[in-house]
Amino acid sequence: MNPLPLDELPDVLTIPEAARFLRVSTGAAYGLARRYRATDGREGLPVFMAGERMMRIAKLDLVRYISGGSARHPVSDH
Repeated sequence: MNPLPLDELPDVLTIPEAARFLRVSTGAAYGLARRYRATDGREGLPVFMAGERMMRIAKLDLVRYISGGSARHPVSDH
């Protein structure tokens, strides 16, 4: 599986799309996403909820994550 080039990424990614870009397993990416939610955004892959069960990641947050920055949005269950 080839990673997705940054310029071809959509503005909002699914966890499998983010995993492909990061070149990690889907399971590892879901683990990092759950860690982000469990730590109120202090650690892990910065995701937001799109509905009750669908986690998504903004392309800008993914770029910040890989460059060592922090996500724009705090975790919220609202």
